[in-house]
Amino acid sequence: MSDSLHITTLIEAADKESDTILQLEKFEKILALSKENKFNYGIFLIHSKIGNWKKRKYNTDSTISQYKKGIKDLSTSSIYNYYLHELIGLEYTKSGIYDSALVYFNKSINFSNRIDLTGRSHMSIGNMWLQKYDYSNAFKSYTTADSIFEKSPKFVISKKRAQVNNYLGFCVRKTHGDETALEYFNTAKTLYKELNNTFGVQEVNIAISQVETALGNYDNALILLNESVDYHQKHAPEVNSYSYGVIVRGFLLVKMNRIKDAEKDYKLYYDLAVNSKNRFYQIRGLVYLGDFYVNINQFQKAIDYFKSAIKECKAINDFSKELQITEKLIEVYRKNNDLSLALEAYDNYIDIQKKVDEKSIKEKTFELEAKYQTEKKEQEIALLKSQNEIVEQQKKNQQNVMLGGIGITTIAGLFMFFLYRNRQKTNTKLKELDALKSNFFTNISHEFRTPLTLISSPIEDMLSDETISDKKRYQFTVAKQNSERLLELVNQILDLSKIDAGHLKLHLQKGNVLQLISALSHSFSYYAEQKNIAYQIDVSQSKAAVWYDKDVVEKITINLLSNALKYTPHNGMVSCRAHLENKRLFLTVTNSGKGLTSYELKNIFERFYQTNEQNQGSGIGLSLVKELVDLHNGTIEVHSVANEETSFSLTLSIDKNSFKKDTTLVTSHNEIENSIPSFVSVSMEDDDEFQDSDLPILLIVEDNDDLRNLLKQSFESNYNVLTASNGQIGVELALEHIPDLVISDIMMPEKDGITLTEELKTDERSAHIPIVLLTAKAEVESQFKGIDTGADDYITKPFDKKLLALKVEKLIESRRQLQARYSQELVLLPKDVAFTNLDEQFLEKVQLTLNDSLIDPSFNVTEFSEAVGMSRMQLHRKIKALTGLSASEFIRSQRLKLATEFLKSSDINMSQVGYSVGFNDHSYFAKCFKELYGCSPTEYANKHS
Repeated sequence: MSDSLHITTLIEAADKESDTILQLEKFEKILALSKENKFNYGIFLIHSKIGNWKKRKYNTDSTISQYKKGIKDLSTSSIYNYYLHELIGLEYTKSGIYDSALVYFNKSINFSNRIDLTGRSHMSIGNMWLQKYDYSNAFKSYTTADSIFEKSPKFVISKKRAQVNNYLGFCVRKTHGDETALEYFNTAKTLYKELNNTFGVQEVNIAISQVETALGNYDNALILLNESVDYHQKHAPEVNSYSYGVIVRGFLLVKMNRIKDAEKDYKLYYDLAVNSKNRFYQIRGLVYLGDFYVNINQFQKAIDYFKSAIKECKAINDFSKELQITEKLIEVYRKNNDLSLALEAYDNYIDIQKKVDEKSIKEKTFELEAKYQTEKKEQEIALLKSQNEIVEQQKKNQQNVMLGGIGITTIAGLFMFFLYRNRQKTNTKLKELDALKSNFFTNISHEFRTPLTLISSPIEDMLSDETISDKKRYQFTVAKQNSERLLELVNQILDLSKIDAGHLKLHLQKGNVLQLISALSHSFSYYAEQKNIAYQIDVSQSKAAVWYDKDVVEKITINLLSNALKYTPHNGMVSCRAHLENKRLFLTVTNSGKGLTSYELKNIFERFYQTNEQNQGSGIGLSLVKELVDLHNGTIEVHSVANEETSFSLTLSIDKNSFKKDTTLVTSHNEIENSIPSFVSVSMEDDDEFQDSDLPILLIVEDNDDLRNLLKQSFESNYNVLTASNGQIGVELALEHIPDLVISDIMMPEKDGITLTEELKTDERSAHIPIVLLTAKAEVESQFKGIDTGADDYITKPFDKKLLALKVEKLIESRRQLQARYSQELVLLPKDVAFTNLDEQFLEKVQLTLNDSLIDPSFNVTEFSEAVGMSRMQLHRKIKALTGLSASEFIRSQRLKLATEFLKSSDINMSQVGYSVGFNDHSYFAKCFKELYGCSPTEYANKHS
């Protein structure tokens, strides 16, 4: 027997294995054998079978992960890469992750080397658009698939054409009416019958019944629906077609005035929605029931169902749906003559409308921003137009010069007159251009100052209120700091415009400039400590009074030091040195870091220039420094060594005689320290310690202090929140505390979010933890990279906090559903709740440990944790995440499950069962057993004897 035939025989045998655990073990052994023999078909088949196995046992994520492993194993095979990419696309479609689905479907088309496979991928894309209710795109994809299938081999045409015609019927019904759709549906049904595909026939029956209903053929429609519902109830009760057929029949029965029968279908649909544990389906079911009872004038029942639907909407923050249902509720109150309740509901309606309007306002804000950018472009066009006029004028001047050179000497005087006049016009245009630029910046800056003032004043009032909470005080402090930062940028723009216009004058005063620089540099010490930066201040001690502009020196020093500290990594070095020599001030600021390239050195003082997209600055500060240094009769240079340090060195004149006569002299002040700003960053983490509680643990990894703290505040009322300022700390905290979920930025120092995800998803202790990645990059490729590393979700900045909160809630809820499944099933093995392959290995290790030690009464959590190689806390958090039970509760549940096996199959004395599975006390065993299974051990044994 050949190796391939032998492997195929083994796969067939494994398929028939009834023990699911043993079946998986066989699959994995066959996979290893297929790889050893380079049998690609076997490798593909086993990966797809393990993927299906995990779909039944675990969740979609583990299935997709398995298919991705198959892609790596079969990287050289186009045909199997096609199938695996399509399988992943289908799984993403089922989960509603359409962007990722489209990526994988398009990749599958690239791998398809047969025309029928290309058609199959286009049909899958059509299914995706149909699920999104995008009938136009769905129709295009289906017709593309249909045209491809017409050219395909005969044996695939019937089945594929049947499916395509069915889907085209759905699309056409929405766009071209019932009669046209019926033609497609009948064609699909005929093809399904030829294939003896009963399931396909019943799917089409539901569609045809809706058309028959629309056409008034109620009896025909009911026959089709009864046939479909009965079939699905017997053969596929878990398929959505069953619930869909039920509610369609409910609608029809109302039209036929069979109210009691219709009521049963409406309630059955809701029960099926509850069983699905999908809140969106549940809301839909509640609304259907409410509408039904309104139609039959049972208003109180309708009110109860609408209220329940509104409650569910609140739970998922679906304001639009809540608004629609509240409107229905108001109408029911009105019909029921409950006017006071109608008014109360209307007040709620207004509140909800405000929430919906807030979202609309947010969208309009983006539109206004776009409008502002357009106006800004128009201003730039006006400036360019003026510049072009000047260029044209200069050309005319040159022409005049040429004509004058050819002219006679007798008209030389006239020529000089015209030349002088043209030069005057040119100078006037240049002045107008400068004035236009200056006015533009000045006007924009002043427009910003007014709203900033209106923002700052209420913030100051709130901060002076001693009754506000620490949380609110922190939020207002952050707002105050950022409004001050905006005001600082506005002032810098004004300074630049004044310099351009020649209106910025020096105001020289006589005083101790080194004392000022020393005070300014010391004000940054706390900020340096927060980043653990070695901060050296070497300012000469001198009492010499020199002439300088205090405002200019302040702005230069603050800009250079804040830049140096901002771009110095943690544990880096910053130094500030200053001294006086030969009537000049020498100031040097140096910082360690990645340094600057030759191109960056060349452009570093250009306005709005930034070294890279990740920099948070505006590109104004260093440009202003250069202008101010020139104004103060100074020079500035920058030197940089790649991956070592960057140094800014400047000199300023402090000799009064070196300045222009129009420089203003002012009386000096000695109260330098009173005017020095303090540069600290707000942090709420220093005093916060991790508090163990029953709340889910959420780890937030974000290098921006303000965003990290605001996210913490958003979640801390419902979660036990941990925070980390970079990926390295994030990984360490995750492994120490085993959180329920991680939110991580992608762009971070030390370790980025991609590396963090890879490390946590490949560590047995943390592989189960869901991870949400945040980033400012919105491209699909970037999202694909994030999800491909194992992240569970992906959200781009700027993001809606409510959307992020909902994603977090849904991910944790999906884990809880598996935990609930473990706690409800009587004989479910712990392996049935694994999320990843590493979880399977961990639970296998757990199972082996329990097999050896479970019946030992002395076996406890300490021994359990030692056996699996984790700390007690890590084991507790891991087991809790997978099963919803603590480690001790898990051991007890396993003992009780083992007891059920003894009670069902053993003749052991009833009083000895508890002792046989590790309980020291029979009464305690009986109590625990009844709490879990709802009956005593004796009653359980009698039921299963």
